[in-house]
Amino acid sequence: MTKRIVLVDAAGMSISMLANKMNEAAQAESLDVTTIGVSDSAARDQIATDQPIVIMIAPQVKYMHQRYEDDYGKDYPVVDINMMDYGMMRGANILHAALDAERA
Repeated sequence: MTKRIVLVDAAGMSISMLANKMNEAAQAESLDVTTIGVSDSAARDQIATDQPIVIMIAPQVKYMHQRYEDDYGKDYPVVDINMMDYGMMRGANILHAALDAERA
């Protein structure tokens, strides 16, 4: 069964590029993981549909973390994406941070 990760930012633009990098990293490592990047306004529906293993919050919307924690924290880990990894689009690093959060 494919594990799903949902990434959230304000508009869903740059986060989609990061999701692609994470999907490439998962494929290169033969991991059954799919990542999708969405805007905050689309996140509620995406989370309900995907039932992700983790929800990751982009650095530029870190202020939203507590709201996601309050709304979803009992069901899913909510993790802030490392700012340096985000800026450098290090998909593999962020993928492994998500998988580590799932195991925690």
